[in-house]
Amino acid sequence: MKEPFDPGFDFDRGTVAAVTATTILLCATALFVLDRPAWMLPVAIVAGGIATALDGFYDASANNALLGVTLATVPLYSLVFVYRIGGVPTPGTDLDLLFATAVYSMGDMLGYVPMMAVFAYLGGTAADRVRRRFDPPVGYRDRGDARRIPGLDDETR
Repeated sequence: MKEPFDPGFDFDRGTVAAVTATTILLCATALFVLDRPAWMLPVAIVAGGIATALDGFYDASANNALLGVTLATVPLYSLVFVYRIGGVPTPGTDLDLLFATAVYSMGDMLGYVPMMAVFAYLGGTAADRVRRRFDPPVGYRDRGDARRIPGLDDETR
């Protein structure tokens, strides 16, 4: 009997929250300390690696990275707005300047968000692949047990 198609999107709320917070902090650093707004793209790759590091061996770390970076875009818009206007606007700020900055910041975010989401997913996938290559699941007592080939090493025990 065929199994019905049941698509799912597995994620962990704690990991997504940690990735979201890390993305916001690293993007704020890239914007205000380093003065490099385009460095938000490598931050997304780092966020994917962080999602993998926080997840378990069998969790969907790439999904957590994608969702965490996507949720971080709402606060990132306000950070990009403050960065583009040159500080927190005051009541005496020209309304045309506020409107132009809002539009320009939205253009920035429309360009960055899809690329950041893809980079976060790829970063999570790459870090998960590296982790699976070099580190066996926690349930193994000896790291070498995961790499032994049954039948070949049995006589040496």
